[in-house]
Amino acid sequence: METTNNVALLIERLNNNVKDIDAAMSLGNMYYDQKNAGLAVLYYRLVLDINPALPGVWTDMGTMYWQNGNVSLAEQAFREAIARDAGFGHAYVNLGLLLQHAKNKVAEAREVWQQLVARNADHPVAGKARELLQQTAGVAH
Repeated sequence: METTNNVALLIERLNNNVKDIDAAMSLGNMYYDQKNAGLAVLYYRLVLDINPALPGVWTDMGTMYWQNGNVSLAEQAFREAIARDAGFGHAYVNLGLLLQHAKNKVAEAREVWQQLVARNADHPVAGKARELLQQTAGVAH
């Protein structure tokens, strides 16, 4: 019941101000957590229309696209996150995973993870990138 009330309040805020980025982000995140890709993407798209310079939103939207089976849109969103903030490590990890699992492009995935490690070896997810590189070492694709 509390979530329903929160959704109603957030939608009311958006109805009063379509540029309420915090309300749109909260709705996107709530639907992300519920794994409701369609509604999460809807609100993330609104957030990005207001401020396209948010790599975390691009990455979350890419994750939702991928969950929904929209691999090319997911890839595009992850690449957009990296283009907007080359230091945003989560986008590299997710892009690499998508390339590996959804497109069977292991070599290209490894290149993406190597870019993250080379760019920022101390990034909080660089360890995950190194782990993925180790797991895929010797895999030809």
